[in-house]
Amino acid sequence: MNYMLEMLKWIQSLRNPVLDHVFTSITILGEDYFAIAVLCLILWCVNKKYGYAIGFAYLTSWICNFSLKNAFKVRRPFIMDRDIIPIRPETATGYSFPSGHTQGITALSTAIATMFRRKWIYTAGIIMVILMAMSRMYLGVHTLPDVIVGALAGFAWVFGANLVFGYVEKIKRKEILLILIIPMALGMYFIQSFDYYKIAGTFTSFILGYLLDSRYIHYEAKGLMWQRAVKFVFGMAVLIAIKTFVKKILGETLVTDYIRYFLIGFWITVAAPFVFSNMFGAKSFRTAGKVNNLK
Repeated sequence: MNYMLEMLKWIQSLRNPVLDHVFTSITILGEDYFAIAVLCLILWCVNKKYGYAIGFAYLTSWICNFSLKNAFKVRRPFIMDRDIIPIRPETATGYSFPSGHTQGITALSTAIATMFRRKWIYTAGIIMVILMAMSRMYLGVHTLPDVIVGALAGFAWVFGANLVFGYVEKIKRKEILLILIIPMALGMYFIQSFDYYKIAGTFTSFILGYLLDSRYIHYEAKGLMWQRAVKFVFGMAVLIAIKTFVKKILGETLVTDYIRYFLIGFWITVAAPFVFSNMFGAKSFRTAGKVNNLK
């Protein structure tokens, strides 16, 4: 481990204001706003089925990551060696191994790539994973093994998650996914962290929303380009309002963070699709289809 810490010190010696800004900006892509925006864009505006599959893989990958962190209990490099000075240590909560940012962006990129199967998406995903791993080491919050295992775990997890999600879709027994809430809830007892409770709240409402949409809402991510743009902008504005004002009203505890992110997940999967279906109903979708057919 000592040589890994020495590696971070060497990277630290290369720091300058420009690189600080570049790698700080990159690491932000591994945080919740970016992933939420991407998932909402796909689920609301591109392809609902893909959105749910990607969301399932991404959220369960985070649950896996927190479980691994809690199992290995590896301390952060800047805690093990005080000569390592972290940048944005507020993004480095909990244990170090494996890297959550790296695993998260790997899972998100891999899940998107396996759904859309475009060469440019594969390429962009690989670049994002490499840059994310570099940023976490540059900021002094992860070692090389942290980011390598994080990337491998995120990549492997997506294929397992896709098999589970695809099987449930195939046999049309979506309620089976409710079983996954049980181990997630057990994790809430053992993993007392704000980040885990946020993911747990989102995952709970995500699964419930997935079931409610399939039975009652039947949302379709269709419409003209301007309609999709309105859905995304309006939907994200409400989501940010929920994220901001619920925190101000309820404060920040483990339970209130679970509630806050449950509401965010409920908005993404139930409330927003219901609103959009009424804003741009079947008539609008038929019109959009006729326009697209004429092109």
